[in-house]
Amino acid sequence: MSLRAKRGNLLNIKIMATEEMKAMNLEAFLNRAYRFDKRITRPSKGEYYTLTRAEQKGNSQKELVVLKKRIEQAIDIFFKQELSYETQEYLKILLSMNAQAKSSEDIADVIDRGLFFTAQFK
Repeated sequence: MSLRAKRGNLLNIKIMATEEMKAMNLEAFLNRAYRFDKRITRPSKGEYYTLTRAEQKGNSQKELVVLKKRIEQAIDIFFKQELSYETQEYLKILLSMNAQAKSSEDIADVIDRGLFFTAQFK
């Protein structure tokens, strides 16, 4: 195997690992809300993968809407908990970012911030 082929394989592995982390973060964020309200659908990493596959095919609008709704639902559950004023403000920003998300990368950014803002609910 040539050096170029090895580098290509390493790059693909790194990308796959990054996508796995994003999917795991989404699942962790939604699980935090799920612990407070079992009436919502149980979170899955597959939700993120479904979005990324749809983006690759060029038709991700439906999956994006579904995932944004799930994230909004989770944020609403957090609002029902006892929160500091600062955390409430952060969650409002998160709701706004979620509403403006247009891709899986935007969703990943919302989730990263959401994990930070909801760390008290681990």
